Amino acid sequence: MKAGKSIKGLRLRKGLTQENIANDLHVSKQLVSHLENDRRNMTEDLMKESVTYYSDAQYGFEVARETANGYITPLATANKAIEWHRLALEEVFKREADEAIKHFNKVSLVKSPDYADEDDIGAIEDGVKELLDVQTTINSFLARLEQTYPISIKDCMRKRTPEWKAKGWIG
Repeated sequence: MKAGKSIKGLRLRKGLTQENIANDLHVSKQLVSHLENDRRNMTEDLMKESVTYYSDAQYGFEVARETANGYITPLATANKAIEWHRLALEEVFKREADEAIKHFNKVSLVKSPDYADEDDIGAIEDGVKELLDVQTTINSFLARLEQTYPISIKDCMRKRTPEWKAKGWIG
């Protein structure tokens, strides 16, 4: 997978050198340079090792997006419509979540999918798009909170897993 921008961003956020990354991941400095410049693709094993080694939500989300073939939303890091700041991301997240809730308050999923007409399907598809907007802003907000405060999204996720299992949300 192409990971140049992601691995370089991780390195810069963590204040690491290419040599630090190479030592941490047991690869050559030359390979890290090739990865950062997209002259080499990152292997699946190296991708897993790097995500495991570094606690960096932004990197984790970016790698997940690369490997999930379109099932993970991108992060809102362009700094054009949304500033990459915790307060801006918080406001955009709240606005997008509110829009999604308002949309689904108008759409009924009670009707069997077998009887849904084109208008029903269109409204549901619009709702999915709203939810994807929320997912983009949630993941961006999470990554930025981790960068701003001394917390680990990965550790928080581990701590929440037993509660999700107790609620029957996951197996």
